[in-house]
Amino acid sequence: MVEDPRVELRHSPRLNAFVAVLVTTSITISLRAQDHQVPAPDAVRFDTEIMVTPERGETPRNLVPASSIAIESASLAELPIVHPSEVVSFLPGFSIARPQAHMGRPVVTARGFFGGGEAEYILLLVDGVPVADVESGLIDWSVLPLSSIRRIEAFRGPGASLYGDSAVGGVIQILTDQASSGGKMTAMGGSFNTFSGDGSYGHRLKAFGFDVSGAARRTDGGLDHSNGQQVVGTGSADGRLREFSWRWLATADNRDTEDPGVLTRDQLAMDPLGSDPLFQFDTLNRRSFSTALTLRHNTPSWRPHARFYARMRDEDLIRAILLAPGLGDRRARALSSGAVGGSFEGEHEVSAKHSSVVRFGVDLSRERLDTSYRSVSPSGAVGALDSEAAGHRTRAGLFLSSAWDPAPRVRISGAIRWDDVDDGGFGDVPSTSSTTRQAWSPRVGAVVKLTQAGSVVLYTQVSRAFKVPTLDQLFDPRPYPDFRGGTFTISNRRLVPQRATNAEVGLSGGGLLRWSALAYRMAVDDEIDFDVRTFSYGNVGRSRHVGVELEAEGRWWKSVRPSLSYALSHVLNLDGGQQLKNVPRHLLTAAASVTLPWAVSAYGRYKHTWGAFLDDANSYTVNGPSTLDVRLRRPVGRQAVFLDVLNVTNDVYEEYGFTLSDFRGRVVPYAYQGAPRAIRAGVMLSF
Repeated sequence: MVEDPRVELRHSPRLNAFVAVLVTTSITISLRAQDHQVPAPDAVRFDTEIMVTPERGETPRNLVPASSIAIESASLAELPIVHPSEVVSFLPGFSIARPQAHMGRPVVTARGFFGGGEAEYILLLVDGVPVADVESGLIDWSVLPLSSIRRIEAFRGPGASLYGDSAVGGVIQILTDQASSGGKMTAMGGSFNTFSGDGSYGHRLKAFGFDVSGAARRTDGGLDHSNGQQVVGTGSADGRLREFSWRWLATADNRDTEDPGVLTRDQLAMDPLGSDPLFQFDTLNRRSFSTALTLRHNTPSWRPHARFYARMRDEDLIRAILLAPGLGDRRARALSSGAVGGSFEGEHEVSAKHSSVVRFGVDLSRERLDTSYRSVSPSGAVGALDSEAAGHRTRAGLFLSSAWDPAPRVRISGAIRWDDVDDGGFGDVPSTSSTTRQAWSPRVGAVVKLTQAGSVVLYTQVSRAFKVPTLDQLFDPRPYPDFRGGTFTISNRRLVPQRATNAEVGLSGGGLLRWSALAYRMAVDDEIDFDVRTFSYGNVGRSRHVGVELEAEGRWWKSVRPSLSYALSHVLNLDGGQQLKNVPRHLLTAAASVTLPWAVSAYGRYKHTWGAFLDDANSYTVNGPSTLDVRLRRPVGRQAVFLDVLNVTNDVYEEYGFTLSDFRGRVVPYAYQGAPRAIRAGVMLSF
């Protein structure tokens, strides 16, 4: 759903605090220890030699035909982050809007795909298990304690050939800690009465270990009506039984948040930290529980493993949606959802001589949704039932991939996946052709080592991807007033998946200067927009995403490590010829990690975006961020203290927005305000 039903979903503004998401589960993926170049002490390490996520199995990073990155847990302590959502903005090529909405809905953008808080074009995995809301596919970035994260991997570009639906702009995977003896904790306090405690403790025996972790967070927010509080806890156990290894994990979460909504530019000029009274009752209470089990057979030949997971979520929220300037519709939503699923995967080395490997697997899940809407009075009282719906979605996916080295410096890889998504139970679901919600997603890639040592690599790939309409886009029963005494809905049961074809080529090098450069071109068909002609969602759009991504990291100084990244996203609506709204054409990030006297380490990052627009006609430019964030950190024995200053210059900026026309035909621009300067300090304890 969107604030203005005339605004397209795929690039709509993020509305008031859409429901907080369910996150899930976790399992274990073991990583092989490999020798690698050790960076300078206290330097933020963005490099590693073995990647799991891009090829869904252990692969040397310089043999991956895609732009990839990994951040280890030791590096997270160097960055100005205290919350998992903040990590995303440190992944080159990914941009996150409203990261300060820790307990709300940060919005992630990559390669020109912007869901505006209504849909997701990035796939998040937690230890190999997809994490997304049943009704919208949105990601909850706040469900895990930061202390439980061992490593984060990511790659940009389509990943549907291995992961299926929604992996259009990229894939991010969070790998959590296995049990080890000892504990760690971070306690932090700062501006806007923000406090958090985040810690974990584990114990390891010979063939068995357990770990518990948790986090408690509260804040008054940097804006009016943006309070939030949350408690999240996880527990895990792992062990070995003969030739099998296993790991079990469970997570529970309880959260209450407010949302300040959106402001007109005139309102922002008068009070950039304010909130429109229309959103004064916008609140969310969310409860979730998830659990997962992984079994792995320790055989050197086939290496099979299986995952099983289940999750449940209940939430109650009040949400106002703008229909015209100064005119909104407020409803209360009660939602209950659940999912059960699993996967089986295997890997076999066909030829050691040619490094030939075959991977295969199946993913299965069944999701259920029960939702209802009630009226809300001008005083905020929840009234009678307006509408309700219940149903389920079943997913099945089969994939096969292979890679081989026909020559010492050449690797050829390929993958193909078949997906089927079926919906039922939402009243009378219209019959469609057998292929309407099915998709084949092939990919072919090649890597060529241009130097004997492999320090300079050329890679390329061609792939297909798709995105299935969300259950909210198809079946959401929320009623909107038609101003004639009746109501209507904006969902459309006849939507078909979006399809994308991508081609990219890149060059990367290592040594004292680690760098990469790539160019891509992606054509998207059957985009899901809000169709003004039918006043509902429809497959009415086509777009072309063309971009360039550059990254560089210097290693020539022992005490200073600079880095620079730049992304150009030229995203055209082929039906209108304009840059798609809310997609910045330019994203520049410059950062440096510095070792100072008295064992103080400093990390600073400057981020600037420009070339985005609030509207399809490109008449209103988004006043994007130009911010500087800093962390100072000093170890004290096994402990450490830190000081963060976010938005050092207190830059006043807009995250994203939209336009509405009033009843006189005048266009009114709206924008979500950026976070003001914030200072926070804390201590990291190890025991």
